Amino acid sequence: MKNDEQVFRVSNLFYYILRGRRLIIIFAIIGFIAGIILSGVAYLRGEMSKEYQITSSIAIIAQTRSGNYASNGSNPGSDDVKLAQEITDSAIYILRSDRTLRAAIEAAGLTGVSVADIKKNLQLSQYNETQIIEITLYWRSNTEGIRVLEAINQVSGEVLLETLKIGNVSVVNTPDAHYIVGGSVSMSTWILGAFGGAAIAMGICILKLFLAPVLTHVKDVERFYTMKVLGTIPYDKKFPESIPFAADGTKAQKANISLAHILSSRMEAAERNKVIVTSSIHNEGRTTLSANIARHIAESGVKTLLVDCDFKNPRLSTMFDGQIPYENTLNAVYFGDADETDAIRHVTGCLDLLPAIISDEPISLNDAMLDVINKISENYGFVILDCAPIGMDAEVVKLKRVTDTVLLTLKFDYTELENVDETTKLMWESGFKTIGCAVTSVKTFRDILLEAQKISLFIKNPLKRAEKEAKKANKKAGKKDKKAKKSKRKSKKDRTSEAE
Repeated sequence: MKNDEQVFRVSNLFYYILRGRRLIIIFAIIGFIAGIILSGVAYLRGEMSKEYQITSSIAIIAQTRSGNYASNGSNPGSDDVKLAQEITDSAIYILRSDRTLRAAIEAAGLTGVSVADIKKNLQLSQYNETQIIEITLYWRSNTEGIRVLEAINQVSGEVLLETLKIGNVSVVNTPDAHYIVGGSVSMSTWILGAFGGAAIAMGICILKLFLAPVLTHVKDVERFYTMKVLGTIPYDKKFPESIPFAADGTKAQKANISLAHILSSRMEAAERNKVIVTSSIHNEGRTTLSANIARHIAESGVKTLLVDCDFKNPRLSTMFDGQIPYENTLNAVYFGDADETDAIRHVTGCLDLLPAIISDEPISLNDAMLDVINKISENYGFVILDCAPIGMDAEVVKLKRVTDTVLLTLKFDYTELENVDETTKLMWESGFKTIGCAVTSVKTFRDILLEAQKISLFIKNPLKRAEKEAKKANKKAGKKDKKAKKSKRKSKKDRTSEAE
């Protein structure tokens, strides 16, 4: 039964991110493409909203309505210049006011143009704390924009005198229009899109850690479910090519030999010779594990029988002998078309196989079939029953008539802990005795890091590339040396023959 204690490890965060590296790369690429699309859309929108930049500049003058300067002179003095600088901020505010802009629209005789339109596109700024004001207007038409700016310059002096009672304007630069390229392509959008996609994928990976945690620590099986781990089978990328048996000399083969020895010893101590090999879900390596255990127990000299009890998805026959004739299967025995001895297939050494095949007429573990398995099992020292996942096929419970001993198969970084909890609960309620479990495809954190290094499809390791180039250079140099030595020997031989 599952322990209520929950353990959170910081290393799990990194592990789940690493195991989801392909998803992160895919989302980063999608985000990068989305960034390109958004950048393109922004460019097109900018091109569709072509506009002109109309610029002008004016100077504020400290004049009264009579035309004299504030110092009552006809020419400006230093105090007049200083006063003009001080009122520039106020002048900017008034020039952008509704009063000034409304007067400009009336003076230019513009139709279809509102004060809000001009104010939204008008910018005024003081030049280096002087009395000069730089004016910029962004407008859809150059001619109309110039008219707007000329009208503003025209009415500004009168509005200043009416509001501030002092001040006038002098045009420094007349309005001039420049076309602005509307759209621009920003690579930052691409990078942000890639980072955003990667961040979303990382979030999904971390969410999986909390919502559907999988078996990433072998010790958790013993800690939470009080099941003894009899063996762990390391992950081997080349293993599927050597099915059903792990290749000789590999870590997977050594682990299977160790597991077979431990299982045999524990079964002997419990005075049992039949074991059900099951799993919590499909694709956990149960059938391959059964085949390897049976092989190594048989190699120790014990007469072993391997029975395919997964009638809905039988695989042992195809793993060993390919296509087995119908009359040599449990299917034929089930329908009374053959004797039970006809279904026994000799595999190797002391190992025999009792196969089943997929047929149009399904078979089941009825009483007659269970009696056949019990009868045949009497002639063997060890019997392994490879059956369907116990949590997904209710028929597995019927095998309790044959044996109540179960070896549970779990797959590292694949089996969800919730499934393990449900499976162990079902076995306990059904009266099965779990002799232990085996964890397949076990990866170390180093294995994950090494896999993560191999995901770069376009960037080669510079050190390896340098080593490769060095080897090529050495090979070429060696060939040149050989040619030089050969040429030297030939010339020496020629000189000797000439001397003779």
